[in-house]
Amino acid sequence: MFIDRSIDPTADQVRALRDAAGDGPITMVNLLKFRREAHYDEAGEPPCTGREAYARYQQAFVADVQAVSRATVLFQGGVGQVFIGRPGTAETDWDEVLIVRYPSRAHFLAMMADPGYRAALRHRYAGLERTVLLQC
Repeated sequence: MFIDRSIDPTADQVRALRDAAGDGPITMVNLLKFRREAHYDEAGEPPCTGREAYARYQQAFVADVQAVSRATVLFQGGVGQVFIGRPGTAETDWDEVLIVRYPSRAHFLAMMADPGYRAALRHRYAGLERTVLLQC
């Protein structure tokens, strides 16, 4: 199965997050661009849009790893307009913004290592054309 790892953090990025100073809450800002049609490489998943595949990932996130992540969704919604920036360019062309708060870096990292989360990643890979994740 081919997985586009460009939507995953690198090992250096994970280490930098892990080793950063401070132990308080973190907020992750997700910029999401969905595929028109989900790209599942394995059999067994019904055809769907990229947005629908990402919703499967989110459902697993809530159902399987909420106790580990203790995440709170602060905002989820479509992009209305580009107010500052160049409309129609990759850096401003996003379908949705998702803002999630975690009690600590440790909670976020524990979620990433959780087997339920790792199993749900297939829906994220199938659904996303590209993404940016900003840690605040």
